[in-house]
Amino acid sequence: MKHWVAEKLVCPDCLPAEYRLKTKISRQTCDDIVEGKLHCLNCKRAYLIADGIAVVRPERTAKIESPNNGYNEPVMLSAYMWSHFGDLLADPRATDAYRVWSQSFCPTSGDALDVGCAVGRLTFELSRSHERVIGIDTSAAFIANAREIVLKKQVDFDLVVEGNLTEKKHLFLENGWHLENVDFLVADALALPFARHDFSGVAAINVLEKVPDPLKHLAEVNRVLRKQAAMFLFSDPFSWDPTFSPPKCWLGGSNNGGSPYSKRGIDTMRRMFAGEFGVFDPPFEIAAQGDVSWKIRKTENLWEHITSQFLVGRRQEVSA
Repeated sequence: MKHWVAEKLVCPDCLPAEYRLKTKISRQTCDDIVEGKLHCLNCKRAYLIADGIAVVRPERTAKIESPNNGYNEPVMLSAYMWSHFGDLLADPRATDAYRVWSQSFCPTSGDALDVGCAVGRLTFELSRSHERVIGIDTSAAFIANAREIVLKKQVDFDLVVEGNLTEKKHLFLENGWHLENVDFLVADALALPFARHDFSGVAAINVLEKVPDPLKHLAEVNRVLRKQAAMFLFSDPFSWDPTFSPPKCWLGGSNNGGSPYSKRGIDTMRRMFAGEFGVFDPPFEIAAQGDVSWKIRKTENLWEHITSQFLVGRRQEVSA
């Protein structure tokens, strides 16, 4: 973990109160804290830094995950590595989703946060438009691979063909990304370990329907995003699934006449961007919107084709 990231962290267990974490370093390089702990002097919780990766999740949600479970499965790592870098590998079946998403941001002073970054493609792209960028995800396997790309400045992974049959993939990075200004954490989208108004840009791609409390996720984005001269890139397929969140928490996808939300999730999000429900304060001006097609390749013959609807919200700088 880079030293500048450690200086930004607050205790996720103490939110909404914000207590800065104190760093105890066991091993470091000139750029990185390799081993150590982050301590909260208020609640006395300690968060581990191991192999350069800090795990800064609140105790109530920090479940112990098997290395071969869910998003930590090797087949899922292969799927997301291809999804993020397939176009750079010149695979004709890849989409340009990350180019579309990243072009939503204009160069701006300040740092950016990529919530649900997976293996890091959008995080890297945001380094073109922001001074520094942090990517967070709950998958330790995804974060470890994203950080390895930063350290080696190249992409290497085993692409699953079928079963245990794989192909080696390699990509040397020459994309103009500023990898020296990028870092990754294991953290929770419902308890972002950062102080309020700390970021000039936030991206949340395909996260909303994957968290148990979508509304809290959006409230956390609002908390850490600056009140002016700021941008929020939101994108989601709205594939509401009770496995991730109960239907009562969905922000769309329901014919329930008693719900305050629109039937379609994208319509609810437009209303929220405009200031309804008090989630985004101040509200956003919608600067761009549309659909993005992207793919997840699980094996040679098993694909997911997804359409993700997106909104780009801007908060203008208030003149004196």
